[in-house]
Amino acid sequence: MHVTCPNCSTKYNLPDSMFKPGAKARCTVCKHMFPLAGEKATPRHEEPVRSRDDDSSLEDILGSPDSGFDLDAPAQKKSKGKTKEKGKGKSKVGLVIVLLVVLLAGAGAGVYFTMPDLFGKLGLFGNATAEAPKTSANGSDEVTVTDNIKNLALRNVRQYYQPNEKVGQLFVVEGKVVNNFNVPKELVKVEVTLFDTNNVTITSKQQYCGITVSLFQLQVLGQQELESALNNKIEILTNNTNIPPGGEVPFMVVFYNPPASVSEFGVKVIEAKDPPKK
Repeated sequence: MHVTCPNCSTKYNLPDSMFKPGAKARCTVCKHMFPLAGEKATPRHEEPVRSRDDDSSLEDILGSPDSGFDLDAPAQKKSKGKTKEKGKGKSKVGLVIVLLVVLLAGAGAGVYFTMPDLFGKLGLFGNATAEAPKTSANGSDEVTVTDNIKNLALRNVRQYYQPNEKVGQLFVVEGKVVNNFNVPKELVKVEVTLFDTNNVTITSKQQYCGITVSLFQLQVLGQQELESALNNKIEILTNNTNIPPGGEVPFMVVFYNPPASVSEFGVKVIEAKDPPKK
């Protein structure tokens, strides 16, 4: 039987067995307590009648609105339907985003494995230019892709300690750079790095090729005198320009009072130029 709340007019569909003398109900919307007026109870299924002082509500008799009883609340049902539709829309959008991410990742992986040079040029995976040739204590050369120095090779590289009466101990690295290009080169520069036993860099020094000093000069000249001799611009321009194909240019790098932790050294060509066109 249908019953209507006299306060807010909310309708409920209740079992006929609930309509007994003295029965009351509480509206789940406005919480108003009102008596249930209806047919008399059948004597076969007579149940205890609740007194007016009993504070039972409609929820107590029928359970909560979610318990399965029809409370005739179409507005709530419509709201739930909209919520479900929104949820479906969000799930579809999420699926589309996941598919796009998978497609983009697959395309990126394909480009990386098929055209790795493209990533190198863009600077996404390290530098596009490798180091210049490097020679370790055993004299082995490392490969480089730097166009202007890739065919410059190191030869007869050696190192030694030399006592100096003014400075103390010198660590000397010398050798030659050979031009294996088919065109002349000039102003070749090398870099020497000293390492300790853990292969950690101690110090490094750059030097233009073209000048070396004698053993006597290494023994008697002071630090400033040796540096002036090894960096003489006139001699550098004389000996380190227009190095023909197959030609070579010497170099010498001097370290003053190096630490005792020096264990090995490395040499690499770091710079070379093309002679100006006539």
